[in-house]
Amino acid sequence: MPTSSALRAFALDPPAHLPPQSGGRVVDDPRFHLTVSPDGLHATVCRLRTDRIADVFREVRAQAPRARLVWITDGSAESELRSLGCRDQDPPLTSYITALATGEPPPAVSGVEIRRVETYADFLAAMDVANAGWETDVSGDPEARWQKHRDRPGGDWVAVLDGRPVAYAGAIAGPRGLFLTGGVTLPDARGRGAYRALVRARWEEAVRRGTPALVVHAEEASRRVLERLGFARVGNVVELVADA
Repeated sequence: MPTSSALRAFALDPPAHLPPQSGGRVVDDPRFHLTVSPDGLHATVCRLRTDRIADVFREVRAQAPRARLVWITDGSAESELRSLGCRDQDPPLTSYITALATGEPPPAVSGVEIRRVETYADFLAAMDVANAGWETDVSGDPEARWQKHRDRPGGDWVAVLDGRPVAYAGAIAGPRGLFLTGGVTLPDARGRGAYRALVRARWEEAVRRGTPALVVHAEEASRRVLERLGFARVGNVVELVADA
C-alpha cells in the first residue's frame, strides 16, 4: 500500500486533485467535492464526508440541475444513494472498482512502438481503437471531444504493433501525478505487451512533468495486470450515476 497520504488521497478521489476542465466550475465543500462541466451537462461528486447523504444530494442537484452526476464513493453511502435514484454505470464501465497507485516505475516493454496523440487525425485513429476494443460507439461531435482532450493536461497515446495501432490509453495530469483514464487493446493484439507499454509511457510522462506517480480506478481485469506491474491497492471504490 502506498505510504504517501497525498498519493492515497489522490487515488481515492482523483477529481478533487485534478484541474477542472477549462470553463468548468468547482464546489469544494468540507462535505463533498463537485466539478461541473462548462455546459452544465456532466458533473462528478467525490470526497464525500457526511452522513447526511440526502441533504448533500439535494444540494448537489441544485448546483448542477441539468447534469448527469457521477458519484465516486467508498461504498458506505451506496444504499442511500441508490434509494435517491442513483444507478450503476453504463456498460462497458462497472460501478465496483479498485483504486490503485504507484510511485515506482513500471517495467519497460520492448517491441512495442508508442505514439503520442498530437493531431486530430491521430485522435480519430485512437478513438477507433478505443471503440473497437471496448465495443462501444461514442456519439457526439468528434471535434468537440478532440478540443476537450487538447485542453486537459495529460495526454492520449496509442501502441503500434506491425505498423498498426492496436491499443489506446489516456491520462489527466495533476500536481500529484497522472490519473489513468483508461486503456484498451484490440482483442487480436492482446498478450503482446501493448497495455503494459502504455502504462510505462504514462509513467514517463509523469516523470517528465516532475510528478512521478500514477493512480487509477481499475476494473478487475486491469487490476490484476496493474498489480503485477507494481501498483498497490489503496481501496475499494463504488461509482454510481444519477441522471438529470
